[in-house]
Amino acid sequence: MPGRRRRRIPPLRRGVYLLPNLFTTAGLFTGFYSIIATLGHRYQLAAIMILVAQACDVLDGRIARLTRSASSFGEQYDSLADLVAFGVAPGILVYQWALVPWGRWGWLAATLYVTCG
Repeated sequence: MPGRRRRRIPPLRRGVYLLPNLFTTAGLFTGFYSIIATLGHRYQLAAIMILVAQACDVLDGRIARLTRSASSFGEQYDSLADLVAFGVAPGILVYQWALVPWGRWGWLAATLYVTCG
């Protein structure tokens, strides 16, 4: 259309949107590594990885707000990372460390923790 001006769309600030998701990925990685450490009976390392995941979780939200780069994808991705780092990883850690002798009751207790987390 010769008489119409095209509306210019500003370029996407990829680096800004990527930064919070990098911290979320780090939290997901440390949560998963906590599970791996637990399965190797390295319980102290597993607990430390959960604490590192907590620091990553705090930072990803703050960075997203400071850079105004919050997105629906980031919100869902953060929920997944939180489930792994603060639900599944601690549940497996507590089960392996203290609840195995309880048999099925221990398994049930760990499952309830993960479900409610």
